[in-house]
Amino acid sequence: MLTAKTERPKVAAKQKGEGSNYVLLHGGMGSWNHWARNIDALAEHFRVYAVDLPGYGESPDVDRKMSGEEYRALVCRAVGTLLDDGAPFHLTGFSFGAALSSGVAAHFGDRVESLSLIGASGFGKPEGRVVKTRSYKSAGGDQAKYREIVRENLLAFMLSNPDTVDDDAIAYHGGNVDRTRFDSRKVSWGDTQRHDLAKISCPLQLIWGANDITAYPSIDDRVAVCRERVPGLRIDVIPNAAHWAMYDSAEAVNRLLLDFHVGSAD
Repeated sequence: MLTAKTERPKVAAKQKGEGSNYVLLHGGMGSWNHWARNIDALAEHFRVYAVDLPGYGESPDVDRKMSGEEYRALVCRAVGTLLDDGAPFHLTGFSFGAALSSGVAAHFGDRVESLSLIGASGFGKPEGRVVKTRSYKSAGGDQAKYREIVRENLLAFMLSNPDTVDDDAIAYHGGNVDRTRFDSRKVSWGDTQRHDLAKISCPLQLIWGANDITAYPSIDDRVAVCRERVPGLRIDVIPNAAHWAMYDSAEAVNRLLLDFHVGSAD
């Protein structure tokens, strides 16, 4: 059990490749497998660490009473424990992981060489936003019904193309939901990006799927918030992709990430 006072928290991470360190932080109700279609491409250029955040996947449980700010601080310490002292790294976060990543980049300063945020949260509670999903508990233990709900929920906001809602996507998401032991909304619904991005010193890339309904009220609105803090940021919007763009449009995301981060590593 990790608590707000755990000094050197250890977390699980899928590691692959050699070279400069590259840390990946997944989204809410997720794990390392949010990056299942990206790790191999990135590992051709970097030593990749696809982290299971505290309370997710194979990482230890966390105190459920932990506040969002306490959790953010815990993740910073976990990243510090994962890497060699003082080692620089590249960083990419998805959704909940993007809100965390901005905080990590602000905390570690010049150690972070480049930062990408995909489908970023951390812009405050999305008042008025409607995401039509079904309760997983309504499956009542029926595995076939559970898979049906997982598929419908993935198409509700995570994935645009029905062809990408394959057996792997359903297995990944269904398993991740079962292993979620922290409420990511404590972080995702915080208004933290404005503060964190004002403190970063590295190049910043924002990636959204054009059909990402979580970017509320609009992608342009969220980009404007970030651009006020980082005027020279890079913005990439992927046509026909939804929230989980790294799975929906893996080749496009891999190309964009490598173009941005490999250049930063040179």
